Amino acid sequence: MLMIFAVFFPVLAGLAMLKLGIRDRKRRERYVIGTLAVTLAATVAANITGGQPVTIAAFSSGIDITLQADALAKFFTLIFAAIWLLVGIFAQEYMKHEGEENRFFAFFIASLGGLLGVAYADNLVTMYRFFEAMSIMSYVLVPHSRTNESLIAGRKYIYYSLFGASLGLIGIFYFYSAGWERAFVEGGVIPAGEVSAPVMSFIVILAIVGFGCKCGMFPLHGWLPAAHPQAPAPASSVLSGLITKAGVIAIIRIVYYTVGAENIRGTAAQYAILALSIVTIFMGSMLAYKEKVLKKRLAYSTVSQVSYVIFGLMLLNAEGFTGALLQVVFHALAKNVLFLGAGAFIYKTGKTMVSDTYAMGKAMPKTLACFSVAGLSLVGVPLTAGYVSKHHLAFAALEHESGLLGFIGLCTIMISALLTAGYLVTITAKAFFAPKEDMVKDSFEPNAYMTVPMALMTAAIVLFGIYPRPVINFAHTIANSLFI
Repeated sequence: MLMIFAVFFPVLAGLAMLKLGIRDRKRRERYVIGTLAVTLAATVAANITGGQPVTIAAFSSGIDITLQADALAKFFTLIFAAIWLLVGIFAQEYMKHEGEENRFFAFFIASLGGLLGVAYADNLVTMYRFFEAMSIMSYVLVPHSRTNESLIAGRKYIYYSLFGASLGLIGIFYFYSAGWERAFVEGGVIPAGEVSAPVMSFIVILAIVGFGCKCGMFPLHGWLPAAHPQAPAPASSVLSGLITKAGVIAIIRIVYYTVGAENIRGTAAQYAILALSIVTIFMGSMLAYKEKVLKKRLAYSTVSQVSYVIFGLMLLNAEGFTGALLQVVFHALAKNVLFLGAGAFIYKTGKTMVSDTYAMGKAMPKTLACFSVAGLSLVGVPLTAGYVSKHHLAFAALEHESGLLGFIGLCTIMISALLTAGYLVTITAKAFFAPKEDMVKDSFEPNAYMTVPMALMTAAIVLFGIYPRPVINFAHTIANSLFI
């Protein structure tokens, strides 16, 4: 019952805001933060108690809507609920200059419920339903300003999302029509050799490309650089750092809990998706390096960085799976800090270009310090969390049995790290180390509502960089259950 509460409470509480029409800011602040805090508490409680799967609805065709709290669900839901609360606190101050706060927070809160539903899903149909619900609710966040540009970006987001999910649905139809076990099972439900490799490869490629759209994987990556600059910073933050991980969950559930890694290893599906992830890593980094708009640069960075996760997953070895899960949590922390930092800068200065951060180190020291640490983590600098995940991915690439693709992937990761330094670390250098006479001396530092959430996530990046063992152990536990 706690899983059901954790999923549906934020959806109902969020949508209730549309009816309540809360006008008083303090009351709205208590409502939003309280709802997100209760959701986090319910998620933690559901994860601790665990228990048997809970069926919400059962249809005559044998299709059930069922939730379960296995180790993978616990891993993702804790990340989602904790970071969403911090972003919600940041948004209390930020949304003052955006207006329409009730509408924004209604769908901001409700989207969390949909995302938790994706993570807790016990079968592909349940996952798909929550996936689509989350896409529709989060769509409202993109065209919030209702400008022509934001409306176009919003349409692009929802069109890509629905098309990608429809490709995934074709795969679901195939798996269900074959009559295999429908609940997720560690290692997969399809017996080895029961289907021909070409057919299975085609279906797996179709499903991964479809759900990979939410991750920003090439060729369905175009919504990310369109949606992020138009959405308010808190929306960009969760879209990039957390909602992209819904696609990751879908890919894991298909590869490791439905088809099975053994049925995919050595097939065209494995090599095709590995190749697409490598292309996306390089392409995203190059486009980010060339981009001059701050939030759009961060969006292209997400295109690259989330494909690290897909690359690790499709190596189909325990080290790659572990590295992929580590990249999930550490990218979520870093990218939320980066987007919140960019949002704080835009909120206080009204400027949106990368060049506008020049010589702002003294004017916004806390914000830019957090931004800098998050940027270093994405590069993979030692003593930051990002180094830990990239270390695991690099060793997993060397272990890959094909040799060539693993080596190409490793080289691409190294090149991407250099490009990431070029498009993020240079911002820090120019902000803090500009000539003394150019330094902006007037303070633009935002208040504690904005700086404290950034500081907490930045502290987590440093803490996990120095002492990552708890997260590594959690990821290893999940990986070991899949690679016995």
